[in-house]
Amino acid sequence: MNKTYFNNAIIGNSRMLGCLSDKGELVRLFWPHIDFPQHIDKMKTGIFIEGQHNSTKWLDGDDFMHTQQYVGDTNIVETNFIDNKRGLKVRQLDFCVIDKDIVIRRYEMENIGESEVKLGFAAYSSFISTNPDMRNTLFDFACDSLIHYKHGYYISISGDREVYQFQLGNNAFDSATFTELNGYDHIGMMPDGAVTWKLGSFMPGGKGEFNLFICASQTLKGVKKMIREAKAMDFGNEFLRTKEYWENFVKGAKRVNTGIAKIDELYRRSVLVFKLMSDDASGGLLAAPEIDEHFTRCGRYGYCWGRDAAFITGALDKCGLAETVDKFYDWAVEAQDDDGSWHQRHHMDGNLAPSWGFQVDETGTLIWGMLQHYKVTRDTSFLEKVWDSVKKAVDFLVNFIDGDTGLPKPSFDLWEERFGEHAYSSAAVYGGIKAGVEIARILGRDREMAEAWSRTADSIKSALEKNFWKEDYNRFIRSVRVKLNPWGAEPSQSTAVIEVNPKGFKREVTLEDWKVDISLLGVSVPFGLYDACDYRVEGTADLIEKVLSTPGDGGIMRYENDNYIGGNPWILTTLWLALYYIEKKEYNKAREYFDWAVKGCTGLGLLPEQISRETGKPAWVIPLTWSHAMFILVLFGLIEAGEI
Repeated sequence: MNKTYFNNAIIGNSRMLGCLSDKGELVRLFWPHIDFPQHIDKMKTGIFIEGQHNSTKWLDGDDFMHTQQYVGDTNIVETNFIDNKRGLKVRQLDFCVIDKDIVIRRYEMENIGESEVKLGFAAYSSFISTNPDMRNTLFDFACDSLIHYKHGYYISISGDREVYQFQLGNNAFDSATFTELNGYDHIGMMPDGAVTWKLGSFMPGGKGEFNLFICASQTLKGVKKMIREAKAMDFGNEFLRTKEYWENFVKGAKRVNTGIAKIDELYRRSVLVFKLMSDDASGGLLAAPEIDEHFTRCGRYGYCWGRDAAFITGALDKCGLAETVDKFYDWAVEAQDDDGSWHQRHHMDGNLAPSWGFQVDETGTLIWGMLQHYKVTRDTSFLEKVWDSVKKAVDFLVNFIDGDTGLPKPSFDLWEERFGEHAYSSAAVYGGIKAGVEIARILGRDREMAEAWSRTADSIKSALEKNFWKEDYNRFIRSVRVKLNPWGAEPSQSTAVIEVNPKGFKREVTLEDWKVDISLLGVSVPFGLYDACDYRVEGTADLIEKVLSTPGDGGIMRYENDNYIGGNPWILTTLWLALYYIEKKEYNKAREYFDWAVKGCTGLGLLPEQISRETGKPAWVIPLTWSHAMFILVLFGLIEAGEI
C-alpha cells in the first residue's frame, strides 16, 4: 500500500526499528535486523463509540488535531490527539522494550466533553509486507491475540484486556470503520485483520488507559510466549525502565554543554539516533530507516554504505561511543569481499545488498576510518585485529590502477550516479592507502611493502593533479573518462572508448566532467592530499561556494544542476563546507553553515538529508545518519577551537 516517505519519528532497541508518521501512525517496523525485513503494510488505531455503527475514528485522521514529541532524552515518542467535536483527548506513547522484541503502544484517553460516553478501541493491521507471497493471519483464542505470520516470522497484535471482536481479511478495515467485525474464521491465507476492545464508560473528565502490544518471534510458540510476557508486564515499571535506559545511554556519552539549548538538544538526539541506527546483532550501521520500500522515487536507503559509516564512526568516537565503532569494524572485516574490496552497500547482516555498480571510494574510506578510530583510542590491539583486512584492502587498491591515467580504475562516484574516474574517489583511495602505510608502521609490519604502498599513493596524488587540476581556471574538475549517459551515446564532443572490465568490454566515455561538486573538497577534507590553505583547494572551494549556494536559503547543494528530489541543499554537504572552514580557522564562516544545518532539524530534533529550497522544510529522508554525523564532527571542531 502507498505510505508516507517521511518517517517523522523513530523508536527501537537496535534489533527492532519502528517508524512513525507525524500523526502517530506506525508505518514501518523492521525486525530482526534494523534494515530487514519490513513487516508493516498498514496499521491503524482508532476509537469508537460502543453500540454505534460507523463510529470508529482513526487516530491519524482529520477528525483529530495532532502534536508529537519525544519524551525527554529518550527514544519514546509521545503523540497527542484532540477531537473537540466528540470531546476526546488521547495521549499515545510508543517505544520498544529494550531487552525483548516487543513494541508497547500506550493509550491514555480522557473525556473532555460534557456527556458520558462508552468507548472502545480498534486496531487494524496488515503485516509481513517485505515479501507479500503467502501472507497469513490467525486469531489465537488462548492468547486472545491476532497473529500475522509466514515462514520464520510471527508478529502479534494484542492488548491488556479481553478482545471484544475480531475479523480476518474480508474487508477488515472497512468492517472496523463500520464498527462491527465478523470473526467467523480464525485462521486463513489473508494478510490483514482487525481487533476491537471495550474500554468502558467515561464520565465528563473521566480517564482510562489501554496498552497495545506488538510482539515478534521466529516461531508460533515463541510469539505466544512473548504475548503472555507482554500481558504480564507492569506498564509503569516498563516505561520507567525504558526511560532510564535511554537517559543513562545519553549520560554515558561525552557530555556537551554549549549553553545553546537547540545545539545541546540536537547533540543528545544525535547520540540517540546513532544507537537506533546501529544493529545490535551484527554491528552494521544503517544509513537511514528505509522510506521507499517499493523503489518509487529513489534507490532505497536502508543499507550500510562504507562511505557513510567511516564518517559516522568518526562522529561516534567524538561522542565517546568507541565500543560501537569497534563492533562496526568487526562487522566490516566480515563483510569484506575475498579480493579485499568492500562493495557499494551491504545489509545489516553483512551480506551484499543491491548496488548500482562498484564504488572504489568505499574501500579507501573504510581503511582511512580504521586509522581515524585508532587515533582516538590508541588501542594497537584494534589494529592487530583488523590488520589482515587492511592488508587485503590496500593490496586491492594498489592493483586497482588505470595504466593509462595512473588513477584508480573507473567506478561509480560517491553519489552513485556516474561511472568513471573521479577526483573524490582518487582522494579516498589515496587516503586509504596512506592509512594502510601508517597502520603497517605502527604495527611494525614489512617496511618494504609499506614503502611500495606509499609510492603508489604518491603516484595517485601526482596523477590526480595531472588529470583534475586546471591551472588556468584555478580549480579541480570532478571526473575524467566518465560515462555521463549510461544508456547510450555521450552528450559531449570530447569522448574516448575505454576498456571497463577484465573481459575486455568497452564503453564510450566523456574525457572531462567540469561540473562543480562539493565532493571536490575531499582532496583536502577529509583525506588530506592538500592543506585546506593550499591555493588549489582555496580556488576550488571558492567556486563551490559561489556556484552551489542556494539563493536566499544559505545551504549548499551537492553539485551543479543537481535535480534529485528537486535539487535542494543538503545538510551534510553544507556541513562539509563548514569542516573546510574549520580547517582554515575561518570559524565565522564555519559557524554560519553550522547554524543553517541546526536550523534545519525537525521539531523532534532529527536531521534530514535535504532542506527544500522553496519551503525551508525537510525535503527527504528523516533521519539521515550521515547528516547527524557531520553535525557532530562540526560541533566538536568548533568546540575544540573554542568557538562554541
